[in-house]
Amino acid sequence: MKALAQHPLSAAFPAMSADEYQSLKDSINEIGVQNPITLFEGMVIDGWHRYSAANELGMECPTVELGDVDPRDFVLAQNKARRHVTQAQLALATTAVYSWFPIDGSAQKQGVALSATPLKSNAELAEISGVGERSIRQAKAVQTKAAPEVVEAVKRGEIGLPKAAAIAKMPKEEQAAA
Repeated sequence: MKALAQHPLSAAFPAMSADEYQSLKDSINEIGVQNPITLFEGMVIDGWHRYSAANELGMECPTVELGDVDPRDFVLAQNKARRHVTQAQLALATTAVYSWFPIDGSAQKQGVALSATPLKSNAELAEISGVGERSIRQAKAVQTKAAPEVVEAVKRGEIGLPKAAAIAKMPKEEQAAA
């Protein structure tokens, strides 16, 4: 099997901690991969950590293709309740997921259904994610105005959205230091 990349929708959620990843790797080493990874656009949209651990162990990883479902809804459903994520991480992931669209319309070509309304309101995103509208507004500000280091700090749970949104108002060259 050729090496696969992580789909940007999958990457919207924070990575497992080193301890969680090692536990998963130990489990896969002991009993193999029990749940197939899901592929979309030739990349891993669900099961990135399973795929990575199996690869490191030199084991095959079963795969399935994403069916006729909106890939944004799918990735949220798979990750929202699965891992311990903070409200800030969930708001950031939700806004990242719903700002994604295939560049070349490949989802429609592959028969994958993207929801009919491309843009969701802050209220809709808040309802989908289970966070407040203020968190969604802050997450959008962080995603559009913050330096990549600030976005990653929120994804890792090192800073919250109010602080990150305040930092995002600063000039880009000052944001990483803040």
